[in-house]
Amino acid sequence: MVLWHHVTTLMRPRDLDPWRWTRILLGYGVTVVAVVIQANTPLLLSASPAGDPLYLSTLEAGPLYPLFLALGLLYIVMSLVNLLRSAQAAPANMPRKQLLILAAATLIAGLTAPLSIVGSALGLLVPIVTVSLLLGCAVVLIGYGVAHYSALVDERTIRHDFYCTVIATGLVTGLYLLATWVSVQFFNVPAVAYVFVVLLVIITHSLVDVARRKLDSLAYRRDTRQMRANLDKLAGLAGEQDGLAENLSMTLDSLCTSVRAIFGLILLFEDDNVRLAAACHWHQSNLQLSPQDLTTDDVLHLEPGQFSPPLTEAALLIPLYADTEQFGSLILGRPVNGVSYSQADVDLLLYPSDRLADAIRDARRKAEYMAQVARGIETSRPQTAKHPDQISVKAVEDALRHMADYAYLGDHALTQFKLVKSRVAVDDAVTHLDLGKAAYNVLAEAIEKLRPDDTLSSHPPPREWYPYLILYDAYLEDIPNRDIMSRLYISEGTFNRTRRTALRAVTRALEEMEAALN
Repeated sequence: MVLWHHVTTLMRPRDLDPWRWTRILLGYGVTVVAVVIQANTPLLLSASPAGDPLYLSTLEAGPLYPLFLALGLLYIVMSLVNLLRSAQAAPANMPRKQLLILAAATLIAGLTAPLSIVGSALGLLVPIVTVSLLLGCAVVLIGYGVAHYSALVDERTIRHDFYCTVIATGLVTGLYLLATWVSVQFFNVPAVAYVFVVLLVIITHSLVDVARRKLDSLAYRRDTRQMRANLDKLAGLAGEQDGLAENLSMTLDSLCTSVRAIFGLILLFEDDNVRLAAACHWHQSNLQLSPQDLTTDDVLHLEPGQFSPPLTEAALLIPLYADTEQFGSLILGRPVNGVSYSQADVDLLLYPSDRLADAIRDARRKAEYMAQVARGIETSRPQTAKHPDQISVKAVEDALRHMADYAYLGDHALTQFKLVKSRVAVDDAVTHLDLGKAAYNVLAEAIEKLRPDDTLSSHPPPREWYPYLILYDAYLEDIPNRDIMSRLYISEGTFNRTRRTALRAVTRALEEMEAALN
């Protein structure tokens, strides 16, 4: 109890002050005194020769027993208070849930103290197995909390597997206990003979899946084993969707801590609405926002009061993109000791925010994939309009990715633009390859419009050259992205954001060039 009180005290938000140290040291001192007294005197507890060893009444309470038991109860209550206050001050839902699980385990284990009073001090018949069951429940809760946290660190969830395992193990154990009871009652078989049998049953049943996967390597060919492994992985995807919110909460907590933000929000777009997916140091729910309020091409520093209450202290908005489509935003409140973030703080946040966007994108794709599998349908490529008034950024990116394939470009939606058709000679026998070549020239011309007027002379290139060089090198020169990043001395996050902005600029330039012809 004293050790657990020490551990829960360390979980409190503030550092250990003299009063906390006094409680901890006093607890260890009382524990040492209790051990010495119990080992040398009958003043605490003593065994009654006439008592039944299956009940607590076999232990007779000495004169000092009520005092030490009261101190034990006090430390249990203090441990519970530590956990509840830590949960109240937790910055996010995930650590709050973990602390509440530990608080529940502490409360269950603490019930053994009143049972000890009833059994030993008052002499009532309380089975010792009751105390063992309470302590066992506390251990199970703590184990579940540890396993749950470890699973979240690995970006997965154990809730579904945990419930299924508990039910399956309970059914198997119950079946064998029933067989044991029948054997003892009707065939006079010693009950102790079944103790190791039940333990062996639980262990062997838990190893069935592992053994089956090992035996697959002997029974199936490599391609068959890979197919079965993919099917098992597919089945596991259905149970991982619930862990997304907890993973987001844990990641957001780390981001806010790294820059000392007073709060943090992850907001996702759903149709024309905004959904709060995760929050840190935030207890409001009435967010009157629309996707248009949060749409931006790059990181946006917010002025105090730019958003209406309760977001008046929002200081930074980082868009979350999946390829070229924004699907949400990360909003951070001002720093604890400031009103805005430095460029160093922003650079520190860019890479984690990109990884955060990738995780949300992958989770959404998994959900869409599982929905398609459940419906048993195949998705087909959407048909483009024959005479589009505008073209999407995604379509432009698709065309750029196939710049070297005239046949592909000849069937692309971009060839419906008058801008492209005007580049093909009317008196020639126009083929789709001619249209593909014209689309190539139009795309190259649009990229050239990103080129600054002055000549590139310095190395590394100035920042204003980044959009042009990224698109030109990637799509016209076919240079790998890693080589472009090395040449420009930029990170992957900066590369992705600049490329995204450049694609939007090229798309808009194409639409404006088309509008000029019309």
